[in-house]
Order: sequence, then C-alpha cells, then structure tokens
Amino acid sequence: MHNTQHILRHEKIKSISGVIITLSIIHWIDTSLIITPLLFLFWFFLFRPLTTTESTIFLTASLFFLGQNYAVLKTGGFSFKNKDILLMPYYEPFLWGFYYLTLKRFIREPSGTHTLQGKAIFGLALTGFCFSFFSDNSGILFISTLLLTGILFVMFHEKYDFYYAFCALILGFIIEVFGVSTGLWKYPDPDFIGIPYWFATMWLSVGLLGRRFLIPLAELIRRKLPSKVPFS
Repeated sequence: MHNTQHILRHEKIKSISGVIITLSIIHWIDTSLIITPLLFLFWFFLFRPLTTTESTIFLTASLFFLGQNYAVLKTGGFSFKNKDILLMPYYEPFLWGFYYLTLKRFIREPSGTHTLQGKAIFGLALTGFCFSFFSDNSGILFISTLLLTGILFVMFHEKYDFYYAFCALILGFIIEVFGVSTGLWKYPDPDFIGIPYWFATMWLSVGLLGRRFLIPLAELIRRKLPSKVPFS
C-alpha cells in the first residue's frame, strides 16, 4: 500500500514537472525547428517506458488536433505567432499528445475500464462540429459549447469522468494563461485576461472525450498489437 502511494505521488510530481519544463522550453527557445526535437527528447525520458496504449494516445491526439486546430485557426477563432504548418507551430499538434499523456499519468485510472461506445463517437462528432463551424463568433461558440458540455456530462458522469474533466480544465487554464501572456497565441475576442469563456468548455470536453473516446480507442488498438512499443 505504501509503495503504491509512493508511485502515485511520484507520477503526479513527474506530470507537474513535465508541464513546467515543457512550457519553459517553448518560452525560452524561439525556433520551432529546435523546440520540436527538444520536446520529443524530453517527453521520451519523461514518459518512458511507453506502452502501446500510450503511444496510440499520443499519435491519435496529435493527428486529430492537427486537423481540429486548423479548422478553428482558418476561421480566425485564434491565431499563433508562429505559423509554420497549417497556421500553427510545428510542435503544436504534438503538445496535445503530451497533454493527454500527462492527464493519464496524473490521474492513473486502471486500464481497460471502458470500451469504446457509440455515444463517445457522437460526442466527439458534436464537439468537432461546434468548434469547426462556430469558432468565427466567440459568443455563439461559447453558448453552443456550453450546451455541448452539458450533453457530455449527461452522457458521462462517473467519478473518473469528473477527474478527467476538471484536471483538464486546470491544465487548460495554465496553458491558456501561459500562451496569451507570452504572446505565443491570441484570441480576437477575449473575455478575461486575454482568454474567451469558451476555453473552459473546450478543456472540459477535452478531458471527458479523452477518457471516453481516446483512451478506449487506444486500448482497443492495444489488444491487436504488442503490449509495448519496441523502444520502451
């Protein structure tokens, strides 16, 4: 029991330290081509050994947010200072893989808890629709995503759903304050301290859909692949 508590505490400390160091690298180095490999190197040592589930989470989140961010960026929902690829820095989509691994390691819910359900796919589709089509109007986006978040909580309201949602919200607040205060990105219609109200609904949905869609999808893939990536 004592050893388990020690492991949990150690993982939480590593997760928090990982966020601090990641943001420090992005803040103190200006060139995306240097930041990106440095982040990959740091994350490799931070998260090793990576399981197949975690590798899949990282890759799937990175690919999804490459497309989702671009959909919002081209409507003017927000903008980055550096526009290296698809209106964003090279490292930006990979940060989402890092965020999800950080949440998973910090919360440490037992694996295999859920199977991928149709309502999770519906929730993901609804979320993607809202952010793709309403992001040109901050007020409408906030109202639509507020309703969306309510729907997600009606569908998903177990203990770990709340853990993921509110840990994601706290992480998101830190990330957003960091980004706008350093000038790395900005919002055209901020509501407070440079951030729109819809940041909260976005990050709550990030946590809920991470637990209900992304992790079950990764575990489904894991059952069809070797248990660990070759270099873990």
